[in-house]
Amino acid sequence: MRRDTLALVDRRLLPDVGAGHETVAAAHHVYEHLIALWAPGAIEAAFDLGVFAALADGPATAEALAGRLEVDQRGMRVLLDALSAYDLIDRGSSAGGVRYGLRAGLRECLLPDGLYSLAGKVRYDRMLAWTAWRNLAQAVRGDGSAVPQHNQISTTEYESLVRGINFWAPPIVSILAGALRDRGWPAGPAAPAMLDVGCGTGLYSQLLLQQFPELTGVGFDVERIVSIARAQSERMDVGDRFQPLAIDFWQRDWGTGFDLVLFANIFHLQTPDSARELSIRASKALAGGGVVAIIDQIVDDRADADSVQDRFFRLFAASMLATGGGDAYPLSDYDEWLSVAGLRRAALVDTPMHRILLATHA
Repeated sequence: MRRDTLALVDRRLLPDVGAGHETVAAAHHVYEHLIALWAPGAIEAAFDLGVFAALADGPATAEALAGRLEVDQRGMRVLLDALSAYDLIDRGSSAGGVRYGLRAGLRECLLPDGLYSLAGKVRYDRMLAWTAWRNLAQAVRGDGSAVPQHNQISTTEYESLVRGINFWAPPIVSILAGALRDRGWPAGPAAPAMLDVGCGTGLYSQLLLQQFPELTGVGFDVERIVSIARAQSERMDVGDRFQPLAIDFWQRDWGTGFDLVLFANIFHLQTPDSARELSIRASKALAGGGVVAIIDQIVDDRADADSVQDRFFRLFAASMLATGGGDAYPLSDYDEWLSVAGLRRAALVDTPMHRILLATHA
């Protein structure tokens, strides 16, 4: 059974009395964080060696997999046992020895061609994240300018990343669709139109198009990402209602009359000035009675609550600092940007790893 928290220390057995017992317990806590790098190491090795793809054909012993993949038997056994310790594969005894199997629920995200595959995230970490995190201290030192900057991710790195975070979209879109319906959206009798700014693979729009059969959409992104969005739209059977366009949304006019302007994971890449500009452009593009939906790492600074979302956002901000720019901005900043643009916050909704901010004309 999958465990929500993978404990590697049995804290029940730590002493609660005696000299230094609090320090010993604290050291166990810190150590557990330090060895968190074992997990991506094991997962990346399995991707490199083709372990997940091989297990997709059915359960196998370490010896059989080692022979098929032409690797050392002991090394394969150790890797498979590590993956099972992280609840990524099943491990069970049989007459032929210990057999390992790929879990049904993890199949699509561990195989390279699945819609929700994490292979792109693995590639992104290899290209950028591993080295960036090793140099976090230098990023904290900074260059002395203290000026916020746009995220510096390259187009190649961006392509890998957008493919590897598709899995975020389904629960977010389900919650977003419910929030829109609760507001009586779409309001008018005409078929609603949506603009997806920085659409990535287009999955957020594509899932919304499935939720709202009368909806049509346009997406803006760079050419090599737009080609992914076009192909995925056909795969999602909404290609006739979603038009991804290779447009620099900083240079081109967005048009007007959109009932929904969508930003999915765009604002955290911005500086405060560029985030303010995006809000102004969204306001101009929005139809009367329309909604701006911002999906992002929005820190709720109205209280001191230690929510799962805010905890993730603060770690995400550290990742952006390491990789070259952007931030997890507080809600008060969003409210200021919206106000300047003639918009107002209408709702703030939690999702598993993000928040959705809905805004309308003031």
